[in-house]
Amino acid sequence: MKAGQSYIFRAVGAVLFFLINVFAIYLLLRGHNLPGGGFIGGLGSALSLIMLSLAFGVERTQGILRTDPVRVAGAGLLLALLTSLLPLLAGDPFLRHYHVVLPVLGKIEVGTPLLFDVGVFLVVVGVTAKLIFVLARPNADLTALAPEEWRNYAAPLEEPIEKTARSESPAPEDDVP
Repeated sequence: MKAGQSYIFRAVGAVLFFLINVFAIYLLLRGHNLPGGGFIGGLGSALSLIMLSLAFGVERTQGILRTDPVRVAGAGLLLALLTSLLPLLAGDPFLRHYHVVLPVLGKIEVGTPLLFDVGVFLVVVGVTAKLIFVLARPNADLTALAPEEWRNYAAPLEEPIEKTARSESPAPEDDVP
């Protein structure tokens, strides 16, 4: 996705990115007793990344994220797996919930379901962000994978099948007849 040319869209996009992520965290935190949770919160956060990619471009959005989305998804999967297996170490059934009541601003129950939902949230954001970036980069005249991603995701003998407009465009001196 090429960066938007509208200054208004960029300004509104930056504000909406923040607001959508606040709402996504709200959905994540309320998901134990009401509709919501890690999955829908993660989709909301991924939606904000799509909007940011439209406003500022894919390369800049990848720079804002500062890490490979696959690592975010891997960390979420590890967190969800650990909170699922933790009860087995105590001799309890798989996915047993533990709760702690914190006396902060009244009585707040915090437990392993919240950690599991945070793991799901991170998996959804990571996988969706990677899909967004891989599918959007060719629209911005880039290869699907950034040059630094080739060694992580491509076979050693593999070459990109897409030709970018940047590599196919003639040099300025070639245009002169």
